[in-house]
Amino acid sequence: MVPGAASCELWTHPIQLDVVKKRSTWILKFEQSEEKNKIINKISVEEMASKFIEEDHPTILIDGRPLDLILNDLFPNELLLGLIPMITDWISLEEETKLVEDVYEANQELKILPILMCPDDCDLSCTLVVAEVETIHDQIKWLRIGIDMNNPKELIEQNRFFETNVKWLNNMSAMTFSKDDYKSLDKIYRKNN
Repeated sequence: MVPGAASCELWTHPIQLDVVKKRSTWILKFEQSEEKNKIINKISVEEMASKFIEEDHPTILIDGRPLDLILNDLFPNELLLGLIPMITDWISLEEETKLVEDVYEANQELKILPILMCPDDCDLSCTLVVAEVETIHDQIKWLRIGIDMNNPKELIEQNRFFETNVKWLNNMSAMTFSKDDYKSLDKIYRKNN
């Protein structure tokens, strides 16, 4: 018998091949999941019209597509098409403007941030979409997105948005942005920017 021949026979045994195949599949899946974690979405704010506002206005784009269109494609029954960003210059009540600005500026690792509102009222009492935002090193993640059902007066009193009373939109993948790209949101969250 040639030295090492027994080990060659082991590799040709069906059970051993199955173990090797499963292990390589697991390694491949692990490498693919690591790649997914490295994916960075592109976020920007561009001037364009929307369903209910014919004039160009700041619009949040994710990977080149308006956020309201993305949400409408994924959740057509939620009536999210035509929502606009939380343009602080457009919010009708000063205390709501201050709350939105304060939350955006807050240096918290995890927070709930309003991202879209109804263009009819431009306040916190109509349809309001929020994101659970996590800041880690040089990245900002939107872990999940939902429709806020909280009482605006309570939000103002507490000076923050709550995770409770949010109808989280399931099947929405988390999005990861570079801090540099994320600064484009200053156009909507900072008054007179």
